[in-house]
Amino acid sequence: MITLKKRYAVFVVLFSFCISAQKTTTIKPTKFVATAIPEPSDICYNSNSDTFFVISDDGVLFETDLSGKIIRSSKENDADFEAIYADDTYVYAIDERHRKIYTYNRTSLQKSKTMTVPFGGGRNRGYEAFTYNKVTNTFVLVVEKDPITLLELDADFNIKNEVNLSKIARDIAAASFHDGFLWLLSDEDRMVLKLNPISYEVTAKWKLPVINPEGLAFDKDGNLIITCDDMQRIYYFSNPDKQ
Repeated sequence: MITLKKRYAVFVVLFSFCISAQKTTTIKPTKFVATAIPEPSDICYNSNSDTFFVISDDGVLFETDLSGKIIRSSKENDADFEAIYADDTYVYAIDERHRKIYTYNRTSLQKSKTMTVPFGGGRNRGYEAFTYNKVTNTFVLVVEKDPITLLELDADFNIKNEVNLSKIARDIAAASFHDGFLWLLSDEDRMVLKLNPISYEVTAKWKLPVINPEGLAFDKDGNLIITCDDMQRIYYFSNPDKQ
């Protein structure tokens, strides 16, 4: 028979666990570097050359060194790039305004293909995040807000599934896949979220002391990389999972 005292003790343990699980830690950058890229909207790591691919709001795809120095670029007229992802062959830049995915050769930065992924909503309430989920073998394309919608795409960029993520944040600005998890960035909440790659449930989250965080990536050492749109900075953080 469970006594009232034992029941109270169990309740205290469970309550303490819930409070601990809900606690959000603020992580601090180890350093930041300035970049000449105007409004750097997103970033991804180029493992082939130990560099970054960065896109800007005015439709330019850049490659930079790790200090943010521009190495080369490729411009798309009348585009609003908000998300970027690179695999072993291509770089993918997402145009929020026209709901397009531009595919570039990773070596030459020459555009090879353009695909339209239709979705309703305002011109500035479109796609903000893009990556590849290696667990489900689908591309992940995320609508910023109203509502936050995660789209699963096949290899031909056809929409296979839609998931409403409006409960997890006020907006989503970037996405990356790292160490078997989907990582999302909220600009308005200044928060990084780690999600189960199948259920998309949030397993952990961290606050950022950064104004207007827009881009999210991980480098070869597992450092968390955040770009700041307004400040034109690239911030380095130790991997929050390792802290």
